[in-house]
Amino acid sequence: MTKNIKKSDVNANEKSTKLSWILTVIPAAIVDFISLNTLWAAAEEGKLTAQVPLKEAATTDDFLTIECKGNTVVPVVNPGESPYDGNAQITGVVEGVNEKTLAWAYDAQGQEAVVIATRCSDGKRFIFGSPCSGGMTFQYQSIGAQDGGTAGINFQFTSADCPKPMLVYAPASAQNNS
Repeated sequence: MTKNIKKSDVNANEKSTKLSWILTVIPAAIVDFISLNTLWAAAEEGKLTAQVPLKEAATTDDFLTIECKGNTVVPVVNPGESPYDGNAQITGVVEGVNEKTLAWAYDAQGQEAVVIATRCSDGKRFIFGSPCSGGMTFQYQSIGAQDGGTAGINFQFTSADCPKPMLVYAPASAQNNS
């Protein structure tokens, strides 16, 4: 799978200049969902204060980083069918269409992940992909010209209904970013 899609991976004609969100995508295959479920259920005041537990032999080298312009990323939680549940959705546009971005979109289609969204304006991080939903499922929506004239890949991560579909992510080793 292609790693670390950055604005520098596309030329000046393919990108915009304002970076406002960074998405860290952790493939579900390397997440220890049993341990994460315990941590998620114990989260207080809407905050997860522990690192995402990984399966043995998995490392942060397996993570994917996506840098996006602010007006192209929209993380939301929608009400679920039950009044106690909700579902998370992150839509966005990876700017630029080239070999690297296309390979990423095709390889990631239908894959599940835990997603950490970092708001660049203040460093606040949010985690999506509750263990009860099995994570967030990736889909690309369109490739090519997007709204506003930006060329890129319109994508979406979605989750199933569950309690606490999104939390503030403030692990102890990174609390000064929360």
